[in-house]
Amino acid sequence: MTASEPIPGPTTLPRRRLLGAAGAGSAVLLTACGGQDEAGTAQPVAPSTPVDAGAVEDIPVGSAVKVDQEGVQAVVGRPDRDTVSAFSPVCPHQGCMVAPREKLYVCPCHSSQFDLATGDVLAGPAEAGLTPYPVMVQDGRIILG
Repeated sequence: MTASEPIPGPTTLPRRRLLGAAGAGSAVLLTACGGQDEAGTAQPVAPSTPVDAGAVEDIPVGSAVKVDQEGVQAVVGRPDRDTVSAFSPVCPHQGCMVAPREKLYVCPCHSSQFDLATGDVLAGPAEAGLTPYPVMVQDGRIILG
């Protein structure tokens, strides 16, 4: 806009059109937030029977993997050579699914960070750690439950 152009004045919209546009915007906003509310209802499902989560040697030391076996979802980590840990992937903040990152788990929704070995909160907004799952190594296989 140059100094010689007139400044546009307010635009008048019919009341119904204005309210309709506002309603549509609100619906989009609520839909965008709705996924977050639904994700918040996710509950960890611990294995009720033993679940083979894979070979220990397939997880490099200092890293983790997501496991989805027999209806059980977990994040399984190998913080050091002799330790394997397993947790529910459900972030306690609002129920999003955490993802393994280098030496920790990160929630993609609000960036909470969790310790690979303990599941404890390293950075919020989450105030509680990940729910631990029972885990053992048997014949080189990671067994949940």
